Amino acid sequence: MIGAVFAVLDAVIPIPRSPQAEAEDRFARLARSRRKRAPQLDLVDEGSAPLAAAPRRELGVQLIPIESITATTEASKTRQFDRGFRPDRSTEGRWKSLWMAQARGLDLPPVAVYRIGERHVLRDGHHRVSVARARGALTIDAVISAG
Repeated sequence: MIGAVFAVLDAVIPIPRSPQAEAEDRFARLARSRRKRAPQLDLVDEGSAPLAAAPRRELGVQLIPIESITATTEASKTRQFDRGFRPDRSTEGRWKSLWMAQARGLDLPPVAVYRIGERHVLRDGHHRVSVARARGALTIDAVISAG
């Protein structure tokens, strides 16, 4: 009888989990949900059009929709993150450390992107984008360069 009461209380009033346990659980779920045939993060070569076509202007730090980040300039990141920024196992340590930093309320530096029309190509901040998406963020601060 008492066991049933505790089971009901646990379901109604969840006990807060530690940020470390949350990070481990979320990372494991994301890494498992990443399929081998998941759409790959697009790769844009910084030395080819459209990025090399025009002089770049720095637009400063702006809040951008995370969904607008559709590509990267780093070939290695196309293997570490899929198009939904779900991480592979090789990113675990860095990914969890950023989750923990956000859980502690630390401000992370903005990511760096190129703006091409309405979309953004990520230059720096792949793990930060992945963690932000996993935490349900819809926007992220970004240092923007445009051509």
